[in-house]
Amino acid sequence: MDEDQEVICFLQKNLPQSDSILVGCRADDDINVHECCEYNIISIDDSYSSKNNLSYCNEFSNGKQNTVFQIRKLSPNELRENQCIQFSNFVYYPGRFLKRMESNHFNQKNQIYHKSFRFRLRKEVFGNVCDLTYLINSLSKDSVDEGLISFKLKMICLKTLRNYINSYLGKEHRPSHLKYQINSVIQKESLKVRERIDSILETIGMHRANISTLVRSEKSLELIMRNDQSHTKKLFLNKLNFFKKNSMNVDGMLLIYNHLVDNFQEIEQAASYKQLLRRTADIDIKSKMTLEKEINLLLKINKQII
Repeated sequence: MDEDQEVICFLQKNLPQSDSILVGCRADDDINVHECCEYNIISIDDSYSSKNNLSYCNEFSNGKQNTVFQIRKLSPNELRENQCIQFSNFVYYPGRFLKRMESNHFNQKNQIYHKSFRFRLRKEVFGNVCDLTYLINSLSKDSVDEGLISFKLKMICLKTLRNYINSYLGKEHRPSHLKYQINSVIQKESLKVRERIDSILETIGMHRANISTLVRSEKSLELIMRNDQSHTKKLFLNKLNFFKKNSMNVDGMLLIYNHLVDNFQEIEQAASYKQLLRRTADIDIKSKMTLEKEINLLLKINKQII
């Protein structure tokens, strides 16, 4: 059964009356999906409410778990107003009783994404510039926490890489495919762009990515997430397991860094999990002079994106 037919069978079985779309990496023709990648479904119906609208379904084939479907159920109004839901690509699946040739709700959401794309990118890059300026000012103080600054610098590096993906590929970053997307930018763009990306990867320390580093980071992250019993955590750890088994150490480390950027940037979190976050991010504490040099270089790179 091919991928499209698998989605159709699932929707006919579980959401026959709802208009649905497939988003994420499985809707992106430029991505070679991994076995561990879920099917990300958004389904709309007037009867849906915002309470507990995210669910997961495991589909089985020949007695073994085959695929995971992540389903977000929304009313048309909730889809329109939810600013966190954005997609550059989607595949439309009409409900059995609707049979519309197109869904205006999904098309409008997609059009809004593309129209506001450059504005959101500039806003994110401006945020990077402000954060880097703050780090420069922090280095001028008498008492400097090089470990904390090194952690923050690595997180801004990851954000900058994501902005390069956004800017040059014209779409959102895919957390499980960051290495592939970064390489796509490098292959398509000029030597100067490649040199900038290489310098960011060097600052992050991707040359040190190996199975030992990945396992150590994973164990530290599991300690931070020990109270999280969500299916999202299980799905995330399954992806890390896939990367370890397939010796995709760089992919695994980038997935972890992306998770830290999206979930552990609050001041309270940084204070509560100070040492664990540094071990998870594989922080190599650098001298004040080295940090100043790397921050200024990253500041220059961000200004060149705008």
